[in-house]
Amino acid sequence: MFEIIFYNDKGSVTFGGGKSESNWRIIETDGLGLSGKNYKSCVFENSVGQETVSVHVNARTVTLKGDFFMSGNYKSEYKSVLTTLNSEGILEVRDRNSVLRIKAYCVQFLPLARKGVYLPFTVQFVCDEPYFESSEAYEIPIFKVIPRLSSDFVFPDMFSERVTHRNVFISSNAETEPVIIINSGRNPSGYLYIKNHTSGESLTINYEPLADEFITVDVKNRKIFNQNGDNLLSYLADDSFFDGFHLYPGDNDIEVTIGVANTELEVFLRYNERFLEAVS
Repeated sequence: MFEIIFYNDKGSVTFGGGKSESNWRIIETDGLGLSGKNYKSCVFENSVGQETVSVHVNARTVTLKGDFFMSGNYKSEYKSVLTTLNSEGILEVRDRNSVLRIKAYCVQFLPLARKGVYLPFTVQFVCDEPYFESSEAYEIPIFKVIPRLSSDFVFPDMFSERVTHRNVFISSNAETEPVIIINSGRNPSGYLYIKNHTSGESLTINYEPLADEFITVDVKNRKIFNQNGDNLLSYLADDSFFDGFHLYPGDNDIEVTIGVANTELEVFLRYNERFLEAVS
């Protein structure tokens, strides 16, 4: 069953295809495939062809055409749907294999001439961020001390194992910007350096946290803050840039380095996989 659901704090509306029971039936969709791109190029004298110097992925426009079945309570439902469409929300594409979502706002709702109990319509959404996102979030420890003491422990085995280096595999086909969660423990470190050896990208946070402080480095939204909401963005190193740290499709060799030895510090990567399209 194929459905596209738009929702926000005002309500939700389900545009259904196939065997969906929604009164808003989809006949045609456009804009779920690859987003368009703009290319900037230069032409050099005495040289053939051109050189492409930059590529920009455009915002996504999703257009739905369909019929609204005017059931007994259709006036109330119609009014409620228009209220929902009037505010920004989430557009969620569901089929049997996946649930993908994207932030969107409705830029046009066009009802056409009524045909019996059906009202043909066209609705159009614009998505500033063109990539779809998985509904499931993943969280992976990249710096953590793992106790190894157990009833089976024998010397010369180790009491614990410190994980500071691991591979993060992204199975989607678009790069994603993670959230980095730092739990300082009771012995704070002087700085944190995280590097993606696969891409060469890195971030340095020059901040000595308080004991038991939780710090969030939100790469996508360009924010650094603790559990009290204190803004820590000024501690991002001058040579670090949020738009220069991603997880890419495939393997990502991630390493964390801290200022001083700290057996209690924990660092996690939280991310949603992102997709170039939502066509299954």
